[in-house]
Amino acid sequence: MGQTMKLSRKYGLRPGDFVIVFVVLLLALAVFLPFVLAPAQTLTCEITQDGKLVKRVQLGMGYQDTITIEGKVTNVIEITENNVYFSHSDCPDQVCVRTGKLTRAGQIAVCLPNRVIVRLIGAQDEIDAIAT
Repeated sequence: MGQTMKLSRKYGLRPGDFVIVFVVLLLALAVFLPFVLAPAQTLTCEITQDGKLVKRVQLGMGYQDTITIEGKVTNVIEITENNVYFSHSDCPDQVCVRTGKLTRAGQIAVCLPNRVIVRLIGAQDEIDAIAT
């Protein structure tokens, strides 16, 4: 008696049930593979103050840097291999610091008192929502 017959009797499965399970597993694999095989997106960090480019850095390959920007307030921006964030700011509201780490293309953090904009640019900026 084959393994399939034993499982059929034990769990009340029919031969068609095995085909359905096989098809579902194939579909799950087809959905999952593009995410695994897709190349990692190259991200570029762009920091501007008063509309002027302060620094442009391509993230990755172990790159780390700390940038201090002076102005009405002082901003400290940390750049790591795969993210960028305001680690410190003298501004009273701390919105830029609370924004957290930017990790995906299209994300932006802004310090309004110092007019500093930090944004991540990728091959394709991700869209969060579309308003019509």
